[in-house]
Amino acid sequence: MTLVLDGTLKVSLVVIIGLALASLLRERSAALRHWVLATTIAAAMAVPLLELMLPAWNVRPGRFTATSSQGVGPAAPETSVPVGPIEFTERAAAANQTAEPISDGAARWLGSLWMIGAALSLLMLGIGLSRLFWIASRAERVQAENWRRIADEIGRALDLRRPLTLLQSPHPSLLVTWGLMRPKVIIPRAALDWDDERIRIVLRHELAHIRRGDWLVQLAGELLRAAYWFNPILWIACARLRLESERACDDEVLSDGVDAPEYATHLLELARALKAEHAPRLPAPAVARSSSLERRIRAMLDVKITRTPTTRAVRFLTGAALLTVAVAVASAQTGPVKLTGTIYDPTGAPVPEATIVLSNPTTQAKYEVKSNATGYFEFVPLPADSYVLAGAVPGFKKSEEPVTLSGKSVNRDLRLTLGELQETISVRGTRETSEVPVEVAPDGPSPARKYDRSGFQRALENCKASTTGGRIRPPSKIKDVKPVYPANLRAAGVGGQVLLQATIATDGTVREATVVKSVHPDLDAAAVEAVRGWLFDGTLLNCAPTEVTMNVRIDFAVQ
Repeated sequence: MTLVLDGTLKVSLVVIIGLALASLLRERSAALRHWVLATTIAAAMAVPLLELMLPAWNVRPGRFTATSSQGVGPAAPETSVPVGPIEFTERAAAANQTAEPISDGAARWLGSLWMIGAALSLLMLGIGLSRLFWIASRAERVQAENWRRIADEIGRALDLRRPLTLLQSPHPSLLVTWGLMRPKVIIPRAALDWDDERIRIVLRHELAHIRRGDWLVQLAGELLRAAYWFNPILWIACARLRLESERACDDEVLSDGVDAPEYATHLLELARALKAEHAPRLPAPAVARSSSLERRIRAMLDVKITRTPTTRAVRFLTGAALLTVAVAVASAQTGPVKLTGTIYDPTGAPVPEATIVLSNPTTQAKYEVKSNATGYFEFVPLPADSYVLAGAVPGFKKSEEPVTLSGKSVNRDLRLTLGELQETISVRGTRETSEVPVEVAPDGPSPARKYDRSGFQRALENCKASTTGGRIRPPSKIKDVKPVYPANLRAAGVGGQVLLQATIATDGTVREATVVKSVHPDLDAAAVEAVRGWLFDGTLLNCAPTEVTMNVRIDFAVQ
């Protein structure tokens, strides 16, 4: 229902602009106003399609402030999961608000009501078209020589290249024009007794409708009104469209040399005769529709009104202006946007129960959801804006990336990377002794666990395959080598912090150890030599041994 309301606002804006432009052109010809309204209908019908094709630009009417029944708290701090003497770190998702689904019964009820109304409107339009086909199927071709002769004359004057069919209906008051490729004019049975003057006036009016394609334009307006049947603006636009269509054809009759009072007299007599027989209401132009007759007669008797036809240049300019308006309105993003996606681990497996956070740096609003059993997550429609999407799972690095919400929905997947091991070691020495006292982390491995990989083997044997991911078994150190403080540097009081980045292979050995921050080449060498001698039992990711990165900080200090 939200999408319907958003579309209604945009369509209404386009139609309002078209109606306003037509009102500003009230001193110009009816043909120009009808062209403006017809182009407006076409532009409004194109708005939903343009929304799908065009990139959106955000319209921010004001600062958005999100609220939550859970209150607002501070962002979660950086956390760590201890793993023996080392730490497997990741940054937890910062979330101070939770997005709640918008699924109230009122929205569903309104959506159902809109669908019922649209279906009924289309049904009524279909019934009207079916009645037209049925009437045409029962009508007979007009064989009267004066009707055929005058129709041919007017057709040549208007340069009509489509074959015209004149039909006589048994209904005593039916006078309509419809059809596109093979247009038809249906006249009542009493029309055969009309004089040539009235025949010429009626045919000149009806064939003007055919040349201008008014039936197709009117049908498009009816379809648009059926889709937005609850919108009074569309009803006003369709009524104005019919009125300007009739007035434009009236102008063509008057431009053909017919005297205005004489033409008005014929219209009044036709309306009186046809109304007496209660002609059916059909989706087709009618020359003597009583609802608009008074305004048409006032217009045709007003000598100040311009009746010149619209030039191609003017039609091009007005059409281009309205199309530009439709493009701008369609691409404007004012309504809510739904964000969906799936979170995957490094193996490409979906991760269930992952914490997904969407934050707005501008408004400081944050929304948190959990991925489902297949790793899928969904945020309910949110204001169009720029956000930061983040996913957090213990044992993995926080995945974070910017995302711009525009259009109706955005799909953005997240991919996690394995977390990094962190270890800090302090090495202390004194200048007075040749001994090298070394202090390691107090939670180092006990001698009983040295070189023991049985825990890893049991975990590997008991691990069961699954279609989901995110299942990580962190490593434990089973062999520790203490860094040796170089005697010359210890005696000289040289110390500092050495940072290393190492790779733990699938067999638990340290395959690489690279110096990231150097203090002294001898200290660097001592640190690398010690770390290269470490041994771990191994890391499992979704039941498969995997390599993992380790960051080591070794502090050398002389007491």
